[in-house]
Amino acid sequence: MDFDILVIAVGVRPNTELVSDAGGKVEKGIITDLHQQTTIDNVYAAGDCTVSHDCSSNTDRILALLPNAFMQGEVAGKNMAGEETLYLNAIPMNAIGFYGLHIITAGSYDGDEDITEDADKEIYKKLVFKDGLLKGFILMGDVARAGIYTSMIKEQIPLTEVDLDLLRDKPQMMMFGKARREEKLAGKKH
Repeated sequence: MDFDILVIAVGVRPNTELVSDAGGKVEKGIITDLHQQTTIDNVYAAGDCTVSHDCSSNTDRILALLPNAFMQGEVAGKNMAGEETLYLNAIPMNAIGFYGLHIITAGSYDGDEDITEDADKEIYKKLVFKDGLLKGFILMGDVARAGIYTSMIKEQIPLTEVDLDLLRDKPQMMMFGKARREEKLAGKKH
């Protein structure tokens, strides 16, 4: 395999000792429910030390990313203050730039791949589909529409509700059916 740049990542190992010593359940990270409460009553946890439900792969795992940690902390804080709130639709995602080339990844990569590339424009796009849903993507170069893909994964929008040609080429609101567009634009329920 030829390449110009090789990136190797090793991940993180969370410090779970405090919760473990207090009798809380710990696996690869601190186990929390959708309220961010640990297995110890009235003890909450958030961030890179916790295990969350990844809706793109339907698995529980550590999602060591700042946006997820922020949302977990918000949910934990609201629940501690008495406002019942759930942490839903978490997915792994990351964005980085190398020498002016922007890269965004999100979701899981277990499924059928749809890859498009344009070497002259330095554009690469991989969409991963499984069970009639978009499960993950990798975008390099043209990352402007990543939010639409991320929304589709988090909301688990069936592929039968979108124009697949627009999804693959240039995602936009017109790729959704009328009912879904009304929901997104006017706040109506689907």
